[in-house]
Amino acid sequence: MDFDEYWQENKRFVGIVFTGLMVFLIARMGISSTIGAEALDARAAESGAIRKLKDAMYSTADRDKARKENEALVAVAGKLKQSVAFEPREGFTIAGALSPSSRYHAALADVRDEIMPLAGRSNMVVDADLGQPDLSPTREEEIVRHLEALDLIDRVLHLAVDVRLSRVDKIHVVLDPSLKSKGGVGAIEKTRVDFEFSGSGAAVLEFLRRSQEPELVIGGRSLTILSLDTRAAKRQGEIQTKLSLAVVRLHEVETSDGEEL
Repeated sequence: MDFDEYWQENKRFVGIVFTGLMVFLIARMGISSTIGAEALDARAAESGAIRKLKDAMYSTADRDKARKENEALVAVAGKLKQSVAFEPREGFTIAGALSPSSRYHAALADVRDEIMPLAGRSNMVVDADLGQPDLSPTREEEIVRHLEALDLIDRVLHLAVDVRLSRVDKIHVVLDPSLKSKGGVGAIEKTRVDFEFSGSGAAVLEFLRRSQEPELVIGGRSLTILSLDTRAAKRQGEIQTKLSLAVVRLHEVETSDGEEL
């Protein structure tokens, strides 16, 4: 069979095969060019990344600047800690005590023996319980917190006598709820001490002013206020005040990368 005879009999089939072959070749050329371009882009990106890795991202000057900024931040954080964290006075810690419980009862008796006569001479009514619980704390960590709260209460009552408030009716100590939680207290622990007192407008304002002047507060620290509410008292010319103060403890905690804050 010669070619002309084969072509006449199979020209339709040959045309289809030829067309398919051309489509295949064109598609292959297009794919090759696309993949080749992508490969070139990938190689260029890789080369650029390698060059960047060879070059230092930060200079010695950048490192020195970062170190100075870090030192400044550490210094500021230290000052903030000193101004916020409560420092109990001697006699209001369990250091050197035969037992935490004995130190707590001794401190409570000392505050009561000193403040009650002062309040009596100033005609100031004071909560005789000094905000302490009916059942004395027995766990060491609770005794420590109540001692610190008692220290704060002593400072407040001396200030109240000095400005001649009329009454300090209620005192209530609330330990940080997280103290008993499984997760711990975290970075900041707050023992809240609530006060309700009344006096003339001038006396209340003077109390609040002095509470923020460290040199006018026993212990040389301003009082940390959580909340304040004032309103007219039943006694004419007096202001009733609800004041919540905080005994703040700062704790070091580990970050996710293992560093301590």
